[in-house]
Formats: sequence, structure tokens, C-alpha cells
Amino acid sequence: MASSAAWLEVLSWVKALFDFSTLSADVWVAYEKHRSEPDTRSEAQRVSVTFSTYSEREVEAMIRRLENCRDRFIAEGSGKDRNKCFCSVLGDFKSGNGGVFPPIDDWKRMYEQMCGRR
Repeated sequence: MASSAAWLEVLSWVKALFDFSTLSADVWVAYEKHRSEPDTRSEAQRVSVTFSTYSEREVEAMIRRLENCRDRFIAEGSGKDRNKCFCSVLGDFKSGNGGVFPPIDDWKRMYEQMCGRR
């Protein structure tokens, strides 16, 4: 079972990348903000229990992919192509859950807003 700390990293990066892309927020400031929010911390604890079949290694792999997206976002600036990374990470999570978004945070809305209804 992946720890709530690992899930907190995933949730914080997803929110930060979404904010960075949609609000032009500073990705580091957004990440730190979300990482310290009580609702994000609470959701990370809930997700770690609800999705206990995910191993620490699997969640750490998601963190690395999201960090790669962060680096890509920064390097490429604006544009739809940089969102492909974000869409790929969330899309893979959706696919791994039978093609439906699991009830994690606001991922379904974020995905639909940034990636369209696929």
C-alpha cells in the first residue's frame, strides 16, 4: 500500500500543474500551497486507504512522471503540446481503472478541462 505521503506528492503535483497551465500560476508556489492544504492532506490519506492496491513504487513512478511534466511545462512555456504530458499521466490512471476516473480529488474535471472528453 502506498503511503499517504506519496499520494500527497501526486495530488499536490496534479493540482500545481493544473494551476500552472490554466491560471499561469508559479508551479513551485502552487505545489507548496497544495501540499500544505488541509483538504489535500486529507484527500491523500483517504486515497491511500481507498486505493490500497497501489504500491509505493507505482505511486513513486507517478510522482516521477508528474515531475517530468513539470520540467516539460517550464521548458516549453505555453501551448497545447505541453499539456499532453499531464493528459497522459491522468489518462493512464483512468485507463488502469477500467476507463473511468476513480473518485480522486477533482481529477475528472481537471482532465476534461485540459484534455477534452476522451
